[in-house]
Amino acid sequence: MSHRKNLWLRAAAPAAVLALTLTACGSEDSDSSGAGSGSDQSQEQDTDQDEDPAEGDSAGDDDATEGSGGSLALGETAGPLPYEYSEAAAELEVTVQKLDIGDIADVEALDIFDPEDIEGTTPMYLYTDYAHVGGEDLEYARPSLEQSARLATGQFMPSVIMIGSMDIPGGCPAAEDPRTFAEGDVWNDCKMYLVPDGSELTEVTWTAADDAEYTWALN
Repeated sequence: MSHRKNLWLRAAAPAAVLALTLTACGSEDSDSSGAGSGSDQSQEQDTDQDEDPAEGDSAGDDDATEGSGGSLALGETAGPLPYEYSEAAAELEVTVQKLDIGDIADVEALDIFDPEDIEGTTPMYLYTDYAHVGGEDLEYARPSLEQSARLATGQFMPSVIMIGSMDIPGGCPAAEDPRTFAEGDVWNDCKMYLVPDGSELTEVTWTAADDAEYTWALN
């Protein structure tokens, strides 16, 4: 299994936006976060942030095969890949579809972040499809937690952790994580990154339950 550290987040739930937490950029050991406020109803979610994966572990074979790891281009599918969550085991096909660049003004308009925290950053939105192709039903699973991204410098780049959903103009659409993820289901996931101006995301890696790593080039 991949080596991860756990981060528990709790936030109050306003009518339209439950919460959005920004993980500090540039350090995988930073747990800085902020949360919105609202009604007394609360929601708790267990989120796992991937440790900075070791460099050079992905194989150079463009045709990723089960258990071997591999390198892929945007739109290519890896799998079936073993995935485990809680006590359930399944096989998934993973496809990194696209990376879109947004406008920081749309993020500022949400009025959730301290302007100083997001100054000098550009929002980027990474879209990944997860297809359940075999095995047990998964309850509240989030296979995107096995995904990690890197900048052109090779530095690990954390995503913005969302609790709940929000519709960002030009960015991630409002969506709810599936309660049950069963064979035949497809989950369309979107992750948001606030990347320092002048930098770019160049690759994203998904780690299967057998520790095989599959890396997609983003440019």
